[in-house]
Amino acid sequence: MDTLAQLTQEHGALRILLERIEAAAEARDAVALGASLQVARTALTADLDAHILVEEAEAFSPIAETLGAGLVAPFYEEHVEIRATRDDVYARLEHDEAPYEQTLRLCDLILAHQQREDLMLFPNAREAVFR
Repeated sequence: MDTLAQLTQEHGALRILLERIEAAAEARDAVALGASLQVARTALTADLDAHILVEEAEAFSPIAETLGAGLVAPFYEEHVEIRATRDDVYARLEHDEAPYEQTLRLCDLILAHQQREDLMLFPNAREAVFR
């Protein structure tokens, strides 16, 4: 499986977890939110950080070299925002808070980011860079 296909597949797996998390946050169900965030902890921390490293090294770098750094600059910036928001969510959870708004923001950030990658960036990169 090529890198872009792997990254897209990982997006799909994370989306499944985010649906439960988002539903719990929208319902303002503190117990379900805490449980769903705990279930997804590894996926949203170590796995997400590893995913971002692969994305930046094996996808964004070649895309920037071929199509220009401006195309991927917003994606790098979003990675920083996603990590900071994720860290805030888990810090609040550790302090027995129910971080509803922060969690909804995290879900929105990740889902919008993935959608732009899967529907715009990766298909264009596949044609221009990864032929």
